[in-house]
Amino acid sequence: MDYSGSHVLVLGAGLSGIGVAHTLAKLGATVTLNDYKKIDFDPIESQRLAESHIEVITGQQDFVLLDTATRVVVSPGISLEIPIIQEAKKRNIPVVGEVEIAYEVSKAPILGVTGTNGKTTTTSLLAEVLKEAKWDVYVGGNIGYSLSEQALAVPETGVLVAELSSYQLESIDKFRTKGAILLNVTPDHLLRHKTMERYQEAKENIFRNQELGDWTVLNFDSPIVADMAKRVKGHVLGISQERPVTDGAYFENNTCYAVMQGKAVPIITTKDIHIPGSHNIENILSVIALTYALGVDVEDIHQAIAKFHGVAHRLERIRTLHGVTYYNDSKATNTDSTIKALESFTSPLVLIAGGKDKMTDLEEMMELVKTNVKELILIGEAAQRFAEAAVKVGVPHIHRCESMEEAVSLSARIAEDGDVVLLSPACASFDWYARFEDRGDHFRRLVERL
Repeated sequence: MDYSGSHVLVLGAGLSGIGVAHTLAKLGATVTLNDYKKIDFDPIESQRLAESHIEVITGQQDFVLLDTATRVVVSPGISLEIPIIQEAKKRNIPVVGEVEIAYEVSKAPILGVTGTNGKTTTTSLLAEVLKEAKWDVYVGGNIGYSLSEQALAVPETGVLVAELSSYQLESIDKFRTKGAILLNVTPDHLLRHKTMERYQEAKENIFRNQELGDWTVLNFDSPIVADMAKRVKGHVLGISQERPVTDGAYFENNTCYAVMQGKAVPIITTKDIHIPGSHNIENILSVIALTYALGVDVEDIHQAIAKFHGVAHRLERIRTLHGVTYYNDSKATNTDSTIKALESFTSPLVLIAGGKDKMTDLEEMMELVKTNVKELILIGEAAQRFAEAAVKVGVPHIHRCESMEEAVSLSARIAEDGDVVLLSPACASFDWYARFEDRGDHFRRLVERL
């Protein structure tokens, strides 16, 4: 696509917005980068923006910005319902997200991963398997690297692996994945999407534009996800921990199998897997299914999984002190993710939960807390509602803390030899922290100082 002569308004001056602004400027577009909040860029980034001749306007967001715009690119954190986007649509100015630009500029095929939970682990493992097989792999998207910048850099002989959130997928147009993984869909981000139907629709965009020769991995153990098979245009690969499948991957007798046209091949057993929990078996199966279908050698798949020890902030083991092991699961920003974390341990648990409340139902999580957690420590804006829900189902030992320092200190005092202290908030981080990574890093530093 030729961007020369185009005038693009980029909304949102975070990592995604800055990345796509630079990408478009390199391709000859006239770019305005706008954020309604006042942004103080660091000196290096300010110099980069100036050298790219990107006009930067922050602290205001007026409709006059649309007067010269031929296209609007919206960052994933920005709702499509805000006034300036609605005005752009009234003026028939196309509105897309960064992933659409990434698709337009990428010379290589795109493999996408989405789902309510497990995206980062699965994306990271998928990249490692392909690297083990000597593929030229570039990774971007919701995992912390601008997808459009990675798309511009990846050569035609490479592959672009993308972690994709519902926020990123809701604004696609022609975006297409050669291979897609859809892990699960459970209630999350409903303040943004309003209904589960709209949330699911955004997730399904990952395979919406596929063609007959493309691949989509679906979790057959989830009725919602399994039902999507009838809407997939390409080849469907199923994964299951409950039964064998004809094409895809399944788990049986502590072994993960790849299968194509009914012929199963063992890939790896649990003794060689280093990431705990059935949810991680789900993640592993999805990677096995897609990479085996793409022709990756069985030994390369096995070796990469056997070397993989997880990602930061997702059931990340920090240390063992006085017989107590501390885990950072700050990436658990919804109840379903925390449930999966709780199900991963057999040791007595001291759980630290709470943060920016997403107002999802708490009954299922609190029922599990009642049986699996010996001490519940609540923090952040959600603490009151979480406490009420815990009391309602009969959770016996509930504590409230006003800071992460207080929570970690209390956990160290009440935990006993053999216990696990688990930070798994079931909430966003935005009450106390800018990102879940900041929350997890703070927790880690505090634990390391004990």
